[in-house]
Amino acid sequence: MTSQQTPLQLQQQANQWLELQRTGLNAKQQQAFLRWLNESSDHYDAYQQSQQVDQLLAQLGEGKTAAINKAVTLSPIRKVLAIAASVTILMVSLTSYYFGGNTDSNFTANYQSARDEQIDFNLPDGSKLSLDAQTQLALAFDAKQRVSHLSQGRALFDVAKNPQRPFIINTNRADITVLGTRFSVDSKVDSTRVSVEHGRVKVQSTRYGEPAVELVQGQQAVLSEHGVEVLNMNPQLVDAWRSGRLVFNNVPLNEVCAEFSRYHDANFKFSEHSVSSMMLSGTFNASELDNFLNLLPHVLPVNIKSNNNQVVISKS
Repeated sequence: MTSQQTPLQLQQQANQWLELQRTGLNAKQQQAFLRWLNESSDHYDAYQQSQQVDQLLAQLGEGKTAAINKAVTLSPIRKVLAIAASVTILMVSLTSYYFGGNTDSNFTANYQSARDEQIDFNLPDGSKLSLDAQTQLALAFDAKQRVSHLSQGRALFDVAKNPQRPFIINTNRADITVLGTRFSVDSKVDSTRVSVEHGRVKVQSTRYGEPAVELVQGQQAVLSEHGVEVLNMNPQLVDAWRSGRLVFNNVPLNEVCAEFSRYHDANFKFSEHSVSSMMLSGTFNASELDNFLNLLPHVLPVNIKSNNNQVVISKS
């Protein structure tokens, strides 16, 4: 909390964000909210308190809420105490909130990064989260588990260990369960790639009948319509993308181009499937698309035609 902000001012900011969330945040507002939330633990505490007030008011019902609002004019903090004093059953949850309850229980958040944007977050359970460009992820924590849904993009998870509350990541291809480890998950339309820097990660394909696999340090699982493939990799390269390096080891060309699309306004088209499925290995700078396109014909038998943001790749 800065010296210019009083607790009441912080609470008013939190209330404003909560009200905006009810009406729906656009992409820019969502990013502004997440930055505000992560600027200070005081911001997070104020937001949690506003959520607590909202839940209490909802449980009291519209009639009692209106009566309290009409009877007293209090600061948000004192209003919570007045409401709790009038309803004994709600006093238990309020007491646990103020005096050492799990502040990360029932935590929900939606994260989204734009093209060529990477964002880091500290989560309320002590875990750390890094989003690559063009990533969408939703969190839902409760007292029993910590669930994350990665609908698209790539994220690096540094999970705080808690055997009583497993950390679960869902994608369209996989359900991933961990207790405490550091790993990345890359979710695309047709595949999910899980790479482990250290610790252990359990990966279960969403395809019926596929057995679960357990990954350890330096292992990577690729889940696609063809099944699950476990590969060895350099664990030091798990977060290479955070420093602008794109590392590929025998990866289809369409996936390589999709990686560059996260950082550049480029639309890739392939003349035929045999071109898009050509395999490529190497390390490239994510910011240097032109250099990559100039180099590609020297590595693969392809021709490149580029017009503004349209890139057509065909057989040479």
